[in-house]
Amino acid sequence: MGKDMTLDDITDVEAKKTVTETVISSDDAVFIAMEMGKRILTCGGEVHRAEETIRRICTAYGAVTVDVNAILSMIILTADFENEEKTSFCRVSIGVNNLGRLAKLNGLSRRICAIKPSKEEFLALLDEAERTSSVGVIKQIVGAALISLGFAWYFGGSLLDAALSALIALPMWLVLTLLSRANMNAIVAKFIVCFMGGVGALLIGRTGINCNLNMIMIGDIMNVVPGVVLTNSLRDLFGGDIMSGLFRLCTALLDAVAIACGYAVAILIFGGAV
Repeated sequence: MGKDMTLDDITDVEAKKTVTETVISSDDAVFIAMEMGKRILTCGGEVHRAEETIRRICTAYGAVTVDVNAILSMIILTADFENEEKTSFCRVSIGVNNLGRLAKLNGLSRRICAIKPSKEEFLALLDEAERTSSVGVIKQIVGAALISLGFAWYFGGSLLDAALSALIALPMWLVLTLLSRANMNAIVAKFIVCFMGGVGALLIGRTGINCNLNMIMIGDIMNVVPGVVLTNSLRDLFGGDIMSGLFRLCTALLDAVAIACGYAVAILIFGGAV
């Protein structure tokens, strides 16, 4: 038989439990769940994925019932934690699609359900996930140039057309990044950038270089075409998320109009029909 525990031993054990075990309040649990759902929507995740993530995190922290409704611009949550009911809602800002970040957030949500971190620990984990999944400005600009080069060549342009398209894409994407960081309206920003791209192509044409302006413009347009947004809108519509699907569809159509108007205005002012 082992040695019987004294009263002092029992007190020490209970004290250690108090130190090592952190009680997470229902307010912190709701904050963690809502923040995860918001980040998933911001980087291009599906609505039902955000709702399921919020539901699982609240359940992991002790919620008995969870009712959550999300659209692309807002999340509303009501969670019952046995002794109290919490209701929260938050406004979601439109972000850019980042599938690498989405994968990191999906992994983090599973980890949260497993280890149930405190609010401070969660914020540290979230910062690490977003930092490791971010793409530098230089990589974005180089990627935009390669996309323009590849599509201009793919659609029938010469190597010179592809190179000129890539050259124009560099300042276009840099300006678009700066305007996004300045929180300018996305539609206005795309109009400005596409106007720049059209002017750049037309000015190159006036130098007398033997190039195909159509192919140059096509290569640059492919960087800003809202193909992913349009695809996601159809995914949401077929998945039953009508509001979110229509929201994404309207966003894609407005982006397309801004792109067309940017190039059209450049053509009308600087060169007539190409």
